[in-house]
Amino acid sequence: MSIKTIKPRSNGKRSIVLVDYKKHLTQSRPEKSLVKNIHNHCGRNNQGKITVRQQAGGNKRKYRNIDFKRNVFDIPATVKTIEYDPNRTSFVCLIVYANGAKSYIIAPKDIKIGDKIINSNVADIKIGNCMRVGNIPEGTFVHNVELIPGNGGILARGAGTSVQVLGKDETGKFTVLKLASGETRKTPNDSLATIGLVSNEDHNIINLGKAGKSRHLGIKPTVRGSAMNPIDHPHGGGEGRQGVGRDAPRSPWGKRLMGVKTRKHNRPSNALIMRRRNGKTL
Repeated sequence: MSIKTIKPRSNGKRSIVLVDYKKHLTQSRPEKSLVKNIHNHCGRNNQGKITVRQQAGGNKRKYRNIDFKRNVFDIPATVKTIEYDPNRTSFVCLIVYANGAKSYIIAPKDIKIGDKIINSNVADIKIGNCMRVGNIPEGTFVHNVELIPGNGGILARGAGTSVQVLGKDETGKFTVLKLASGETRKTPNDSLATIGLVSNEDHNIINLGKAGKSRHLGIKPTVRGSAMNPIDHPHGGGEGRQGVGRDAPRSPWGKRLMGVKTRKHNRPSNALIMRRRNGKTL
């Protein structure tokens, strides 16, 4: 475990649980050639109107250009650093190819400084190597998996996540994957995937402990709808503590929330889903 707690010198610090970054990270400053400035819009559009509530402030960040495509083939690379990225839950690592090119990738779990990795159609089953998913053996855990070959990895990019390769389908053109949610789906054999699990698996244990930590992340305090007046929110009003009083929880504009299906029925990738995360077979 890489969890650390803080001495309870105040109520705010009493319940703080953090990841001990000193055990994992090797560098604090990012590679200048691979970062760019990003502007915090605080949930407002180009007219200055709030379009996303409860967003404001936060510490300044610089965006790290992550190589999700891993399309530099058959050139070995060396892991130089493992760094913190404020824009994602996982760590990132800086790799340097044999030709001198540098790039950031999502850091796999248990990768170390000096490790050699490679992107290739067929490679050794080694942590950090990237290869065609159709050439990966059954039972292997992978991350940063492409759904469309050449478009870059989409699946399993968050801290501690992974996808398990179950094998080929009956046609032999697709590889069957089992996602962390329980969903089973297919992806073309030419899609790229990286061997291993994503780093920082202890991220879900973090407890910020106080409201100031949330403000540093750009999250404003949220007022409960039931504490408002009826004119301000569908949940407002009533004597004392009242229930929602509607057929379902609603947003301030009367739209249903919590448990509402938002996935489009006509998405092209729906045809590749074999089993939903709720256990229903398509």
